[in-house]
Amino acid sequence: MVVGPAATAALAGVGAGLLGLGAVALRAEPRRWRVGVLLAAGLWSLMTAATWAAAPTSPLAPVLLPAVGALLLGLLLVVTGLRVLRPEGRTRLDVAALALGVAMVGATLAGLALLGSAGSAAGAVGAPAVAAADVVTLVVLLLPGLPGLSFLSYLLYCLAHRGHRPRPAPSAVVVLGSGLVGGTVPQLLAHRLDAGAAVWRAERERARPGDGPLLVPSGGQGDDEPMAEGVAMTAYLVANGVPPGRVATEDRATTTEENLLLSREILRARGLVDGHVRVVTSGYHVGRAALLTRRLGIDADVSGAPTAWTFVPTAFLREVLGAVTLHPRLHLGALAAWAVATGLLAYAVLAG
Repeated sequence: MVVGPAATAALAGVGAGLLGLGAVALRAEPRRWRVGVLLAAGLWSLMTAATWAAAPTSPLAPVLLPAVGALLLGLLLVVTGLRVLRPEGRTRLDVAALALGVAMVGATLAGLALLGSAGSAAGAVGAPAVAAADVVTLVVLLLPGLPGLSFLSYLLYCLAHRGHRPRPAPSAVVVLGSGLVGGTVPQLLAHRLDAGAAVWRAERERARPGDGPLLVPSGGQGDDEPMAEGVAMTAYLVANGVPPGRVATEDRATTTEENLLLSREILRARGLVDGHVRVVTSGYHVGRAALLTRRLGIDADVSGAPTAWTFVPTAFLREVLGAVTLHPRLHLGALAAWAVATGLLAYAVLAG
């Protein structure tokens, strides 16, 4: 199979158009995963076109970006699963993550190695043998390809969302809880509270004297916590200079969705039904929190607080899995489409 310059140029044009649509979608509504899907599709088209421009006879160019995504996801799973090396932190999920990550990285590297060997052997063996080797390579590369693309599209969505500038003058600033340690506010939660307080102070300075947003720390009491997170969060904010009268404590939520819904109840009870709110959470959690605000019909901008890098890989992996569960039918449909596309591409390689 030889891809001509016209087809390569057309595919590059499609890629550029998809990137443009992604930018438009981001501007219209930054809280949609489709932003990342469009950006990933655009990059996929451009990478494929660039590969075909350099090697017009390469039939497997379309699998390169899925392979990159699979490598990234596999490495993230390996980093997460390496906690099994510490017996005190070992869980079945860690073992499964490590095994899956090693399998994804191994399969992808093996597929890329087969791709190189099949290409170098093209002049030494017959066309049927080369086609068969290409099909084997294709299947090996595409096994982790769909989760790799899903991960890559979610990562692009999160990165694009970081560039979105929150609107000024929110009616409230909601800080999402993340758990207490020994009944006290840990560093992760302190970063969220500090970021929320900074937003609250900046908005109060812009507002008229006596006005400004309400600050809502949100979090219920876990089985291993002596008090509700919201109570400890309120005490932290007050100790750091926020007037008690400007804080409304939410102390029942046990999930991010409950954080948002119960905080909205507090705002409605206080007559704050107009305008948007600002939701503050950790940086790795912004993407899924933004998806949830849109799903729940809450007009919100979501911003992130700093997080220690050692915590990010494990936490972000949980966020990816959590985001997938928000759209189960969509991902099942994508899986079916991926299987069909894999079959068609394999047939095209065999047919030459």
